[in-house]
Amino acid sequence: MNNTSLQTLKIFEEYEKRFAKAKFEKQINLSTIPDQRQRILDGVKKMLCFDEKLIPSISNANVITQRDLGNYVEYQVTYETWKNVYGASTVLIPKKSKPAPVTFILCGHGKKGRLTESYALMAHRLAKCGTAVIVPDNIGQGDREFMGHWNVVSPFNAGLTLQGLIVAETLALIKAVKSHPKFDGENMCACGNSGGGTLTMFLTALAPELKAVASSGYPSEFEGLLSKEKTHCACNLLKGCVCGPEMWEIYSLFAPKPLLLSQGWYDVLIPLELAKRNARKVSSVYSSIGAGENFKFELTATKHPWAEEDRILISNFLLKVLGLEPCDEIDEQAIIDILGDGSVKLPENAIGVDELVFNLTGVKTPKDIKLQDIIHPTFSGEKIDASTIDATYNNDDVMRIFAQMEYSLKTK
Repeated sequence: MNNTSLQTLKIFEEYEKRFAKAKFEKQINLSTIPDQRQRILDGVKKMLCFDEKLIPSISNANVITQRDLGNYVEYQVTYETWKNVYGASTVLIPKKSKPAPVTFILCGHGKKGRLTESYALMAHRLAKCGTAVIVPDNIGQGDREFMGHWNVVSPFNAGLTLQGLIVAETLALIKAVKSHPKFDGENMCACGNSGGGTLTMFLTALAPELKAVASSGYPSEFEGLLSKEKTHCACNLLKGCVCGPEMWEIYSLFAPKPLLLSQGWYDVLIPLELAKRNARKVSSVYSSIGAGENFKFELTATKHPWAEEDRILISNFLLKVLGLEPCDEIDEQAIIDILGDGSVKLPENAIGVDELVFNLTGVKTPKDIKLQDIIHPTFSGEKIDASTIDATYNNDDVMRIFAQMEYSLKTK
């Protein structure tokens, strides 16, 4: 008899029950009731391990390259956020005599970061229609890959989260753009897919500067995503998210402002029934305050990444809010032909996530430490001894999976 296999089965079963218990015990909060709204906001900050003091200031902005593309100019820009932490963004600005409305495109895990084709096609589509566009590389992605992203654990070791740092940096960028003379700070929107869907969800709670948001490839339910028996990217790990406010409660904080949630019929990463359930609940909140027309949920005949149908849907939604006409006849192949290589080199003194976390907290994370060494998986209230379980299943690290589940259920 293989006792390690049986023990592994029992532990997974207990985690399933803990997820079910957390869902059963969760009390709903309505964003339309002030004290409940505050509880949602507090819960958002708790799962992100977020404090306003984390938000850096944008400085030392530099245009690395620029191209005149007819009706607009493309810039590749670098800037400093926290000390020795450098960001990179593609910025498209229409040739207008007055400040332009702005759309932020927030990326998921495309192989080339902000330069991934699906995001670049969206950026140029929107710019052709008259909105300025800003596409930043998230921490550890694109030209910032050297910083570390997928497997970083130092934020969790120091009482932070990677997503919380990404949110803080994005909020800093939004604030900087709002006050910049080239942009109309009263007309700013955001859209994002997959990891960008995660980020846009948190912006609906924490970025009141935004006039409209389109979020795709993520809106569903925390329990459904974080109970998956797979290794998650570090940016998807949120402290106690299964016990805190659910996604629909967070998105509903944005009401009555225009909000679009969308999902591909053939997206195998996000369960369709959970996306639909989330949307129904958000819709109920919007309708309850007489703003039902400002909420949209759309299904597209696409997979997880943005395809042309998604770009048309999302861009038309945002352009309408900004008072701009959609460009119905966009030749995406013509855009692909002009994309080129917009990558930039960041300064030699640029630091990674581990150094950033140390600078922010004073906590140094030992090299080669694993998530399960920081967040200890438990069974029957006791730490799990890794030698008593099957270490791998389907080439995945089982202790890492248990640690993710433990963190999602963490209440203290």
